[in-house]
Parts: sequence; C-alpha cells; structure tokens
Amino acid sequence: MEKTKVTVMTNNTTDILEQTDPQFKGKVIQPMKKVANALAEHGLAMSIEANGANILYDFGGLGFAILKNFETLNINPKTFHKTVLSHGHFDHFGSYMKTLPLLGPAKEIIVSPEIYKQRIAYLGRPSEIIDVSTLKQNYDAFKKADKIQELPSISKALLQKLVADNKQTLVETRAPIKLAPAIWTSGEIELVDKSEMTPNVFLKLDKMTFEDETYRDEIAIYIKVKDKGLAVLTGCGHAGIINTIKQGQKLSGVDRIYAVIGGFHLQGSSDEHQEKVLDYFNKIYPDIICGMHCTGFNFNTRLLAKMADKATLGVVGTTFNL
Repeated sequence: MEKTKVTVMTNNTTDILEQTDPQFKGKVIQPMKKVANALAEHGLAMSIEANGANILYDFGGLGFAILKNFETLNINPKTFHKTVLSHGHFDHFGSYMKTLPLLGPAKEIIVSPEIYKQRIAYLGRPSEIIDVSTLKQNYDAFKKADKIQELPSISKALLQKLVADNKQTLVETRAPIKLAPAIWTSGEIELVDKSEMTPNVFLKLDKMTFEDETYRDEIAIYIKVKDKGLAVLTGCGHAGIINTIKQGQKLSGVDRIYAVIGGFHLQGSSDEHQEKVLDYFNKIYPDIICGMHCTGFNFNTRLLAKMADKATLGVVGTTFNL
C-alpha cells in the first residue's frame, strides 16, 4: 500500500517552537515556522492521504480555524474525496457549513444518523458523576446553578440542503464503511467496557425526558499500514479509547497497533482510569501515541513520562508519515 500521511488541520494548540523529535525518524514532523500564522481553537480536524484516497476527518470547531489553515498548510479542500464526521459535537462539526462548499461536487459526506440528537453536559465538581435519575430530579436547580450546558446540535434539514446544493452525497450509516483499500470507519463502537465512556453527558429527548449518552454516533478511522500494523484515528474517543482500539482489531483482523492519534477524552478523568489506559498502551506498545484536543494535560504528562519513546505532542500542522 502507499504511504499514509496524516496532517493535523485544527487542534487546541499551535506552536512554532515544538521541534521535530529525531527519535521518530521522520514519522512525526512538527511544522515550526510553517504555522506562524495558523489558527488554533477548541476543536479537531485531520487530513488523511492514504492508498489513493484523500479524506477529511472532522471540520474543527466554531472558530472556522480550518479555513485559515487550509491556506497556511497549503491543502486544497477540493482534493478531498470523502469526509467523515467523528461525532455530533460542535468542536468537530463546527465549521462544516463553510467547509462543505469548498470541497466541490461529487464528494461523500459520511456521518452517523445519531448526530442530530440534542446532547447536554453536566458541569459538576471534578470527579462528580451523576445518573439520569439525578439529572431529571434536579434539572431546574442544576440549570439555575449553571451546571447544565446544552450542546449545539446539527440540523438534519440544513445539512441535507447544504449537501444537495453542493451536489454531494450524504451517507448516514451505523455500519462500518470501507473508505479505500485497507481503510475503514468503525461504525458504532462496541462498548466492551462501559466504564470507559465519558460520563455526565446525556441525550435530551424532550423537555424532561433524558437518556444516557452511549456515543452511538462516534466514528473512528482505521488504516492498515503495510508491514507495520493498524493506525487508529479518533475524534474524541468518548466511547473509550480502549474500546475503540479493540473495535479496530476486530474489524480489520489486525492485532498489532502501530499508531493511535486523536482525542482520547481523558481531560478530568480519574487517576485510576488514566492509569488503566496507560497500562493498556504500555501493553500494546504502539510506535506512535499522540493524544490531542480533549486528551488532557495530566494524561499527556503521564504518558510522556511513562512512554517517552512512543508518545508525542500534536499541534496544528503536525504531520504523521506512517
């Protein structure tokens, strides 16, 4: 298969001083002065070039940083064949309305049919976890205390119209899709370990009807890299980074994990859970581990301390030559 190249289009951080680490032998290249005028925002998007396909994974956040970074990183949006939305959170779909027209006609826009649901987050004390019953009983009080955040959602009608106006194809599916030779989407990620899911996020079905959020909309991307193993790309990893990796192994038939790149959503997670993930990474020992966006400073600090020969930081413009 052809060489795989993944470029960080948007992320929470841009840094011209982050130097390329020679230990990765060209597999991880930091952009340095190339991104002197790039924009960072709370969001994530990646460009994937592999096996004859160019894929845009997510659209970044609400600040439209991706539009500036197309220019800064010299990436023409018309070169993408397909886009994949990792899940229905605003920091991943935020710039879609301005990005889709730039892609041009005859492109596939791949999403889960679950992305349109209204989601709410409970913003309590660190390590405080509530259930649906507690949420329902105290919803008004939580709102008055500013502990409830109603997350922006995508309008299905608006997305359908935008795709139609640009002569593109909207693909809504819960099943895995083969994007190109040896490249797949995850489909709905099996919750082998439910304790891995990001807590305190719920679905709001109507004014006072709530359900647990089990992240059925989340889509990861898996790339089988010749003679090296499986590269796992994640948007936020809300369904659990270990669950996500195991889904890729099951789907691809590849046990060896070569790279794990994306958001792991371990910001604010317990020390116990972070140690569990660290132990798992140490067990499977990928060549490259890069936790961006929602992964969290504390986890990345621990990861760099424990697996310094495998862990790296990703900023806007970081390129992975897999």
